[in-house]
Amino acid sequence: MVYPATQAIYDALKAHDLECGIEARDEFSAVHVGINTKNASFEARFISRSEENDVALRIFNLLKFPEERTESMLLAVNSCNYKFRYLRFSLDTRNNSVDASYDFTMATDDIGEAAYELLMRSAGIIDDSYPDLMKEISG
Repeated sequence: MVYPATQAIYDALKAHDLECGIEARDEFSAVHVGINTKNASFEARFISRSEENDVALRIFNLLKFPEERTESMLLAVNSCNYKFRYLRFSLDTRNNSVDASYDFTMATDDIGEAAYELLMRSAGIIDDSYPDLMKEISG
């Protein structure tokens, strides 16, 4: 089933000439979109789990790091979270990766346009953060 928020986000991203696709499962539906910035490339997922504007932006595996760099990556991710609004960075210690996320408020009037705006803001934040995060990986 494709939830209404998923369809609205898909329609808005297509209206802005972005290539994207919809994934529909029993428990959720999602829009997948690939983004290339000056410093990074990533896939963003807008995941919806109900008929309402229950939408989460998730960017998994933004970058991978060696296990021995976990402590320094945690400091770098915390620095990014302090420096930037809207997007929350986190470490996935099972996969040794940096992820990013945002949870939309359910009261969002135009979820499609809000998703597009947040995607563009996220791309800028990731582009600005990526060199610092990569610097931590290389030591």
